Formats: sequence, C-alpha cells, structure tokens
Amino acid sequence: MTRQLTTFIAFFLFTTATALNAQETDMSKTGPAAFERLGIYVLSSDLERSEAFYRALFGKGPGVQTEVFMGFDIAGGLFAVVSKETFAPEAKLGGNAIPYLKVPDLAAAHDHVRQVAPDALMAPGVIREGPISLFKFTDPDGNILEYFALSVPVEGL
Repeated sequence: MTRQLTTFIAFFLFTTATALNAQETDMSKTGPAAFERLGIYVLSSDLERSEAFYRALFGKGPGVQTEVFMGFDIAGGLFAVVSKETFAPEAKLGGNAIPYLKVPDLAAAHDHVRQVAPDALMAPGVIREGPISLFKFTDPDGNILEYFALSVPVEGL
C-alpha cells in the first residue's frame, strides 16, 4: 500500500509541476504586462484648489496637465489628481486610495505639511511602529495621504 501511495504522490507532483510549467510557458508567449512606471491618482471636485494644495505640498507644479488631469513626478512615479466628474462621477470623494510616500526626513516633511496645510493633519504627531514612522493627512477633497520613513533599512522600500 505504501508503494502505491508513493507512486501516486510522485505521479501527482510530476503532473502538477508539468501543468504549472505549461501554464508558465503559455503565459511567457504573451508575457505579463511590461511595467514602465507606477502611478496613483486621487479624485478631485475642484482641480484649481487641488493644484494649489499639491503645488504647495510637493514644492513644484505638475509635470503634465490637462483640463481634467494633472500629474506630479514624485520619486519616479506619477502622482495624479483627476476630475471626479470626468473619471469617476459615481465614486465617493476621499479615502478611495491611500498613497504612501517614503521621505528621507519625516520630521521636516511633517513640519512642511503643518506649514502649508495645518488643518490637514489627521493626528498631532508622528506614529512609530517598529522600524516605520509615519503621519497621515488629507487633501482638500478628503483623500488621505501618508508620508513614511524607515529607521532600519528594509529591502525593497
């Protein structure tokens, strides 16, 4: 009985591995999407107000802008602010996505946000959990943003 069970397990593992390899091979013919840049967007009900907020927050204007879209180049990614009416009229403003942005000096970033948008801070100080420190704030439409820093290097972050 043990020999039959061993044979069955070996057969099962072989056929499963072969099937998985075949799936990988089939996927490699078309290939996964080639990623060029990571981006995120938040919705806005007033792009002029949002532009002023993000211009002050990021210390620069958008790199690309239309009547219904603006994109800021942030750390090699695109942080976009889009017209709710145009792109997602049914969506609720605020809290749909929480972009988190790594900064080299969290205290300086916190001071900057406190200067440009003091009412936007969600808590009075920085939250510390193990090697990560962060603070959250909102934009004029209620979208939550988070700045974070690491006290110990973490691979990939």
